[in-house]
Amino acid sequence: MPRDASRSLVISSGVLLVLLAAHDLSHALDGGLDTPLAQLALVAVPQWLVLAVAMTVIVRGDRARASAVALLLGIGVAIGFAVVHLLPFSTASYWDLQPSLVSWLLAWLPAGLGLAVAALAWSQWRAAAG
Repeated sequence: MPRDASRSLVISSGVLLVLLAAHDLSHALDGGLDTPLAQLALVAVPQWLVLAVAMTVIVRGDRARASAVALLLGIGVAIGFAVVHLLPFSTASYWDLQPSLVSWLLAWLPAGLGLAVAALAWSQWRAAAG
């Protein structure tokens, strides 16, 4: 990890990716979500390609660039989970499905951690830019 990379930002972004992977796995294993594997792959494969690039920049980029990408990652995850799963009128709303408690947690935890990553990244981006 370069000297300029923030250890806390790298770790929190990595934990966020672990939660995203667990969430994707819950789609495959939780029958209450009724997610066909082909549909999951159609969404997950491009998503993980983008996430791999983002994490590479967060780990290897200078502080300003890593913070900017982590900010986008955190905001994207928080908004994405809210729009896709957590709002009662969304396209794949958990409120209309029968998710397990674990699946519910794996929908709320990434959204919350996404906000925390965004807040941390914002403060580090401002410090690096200023």
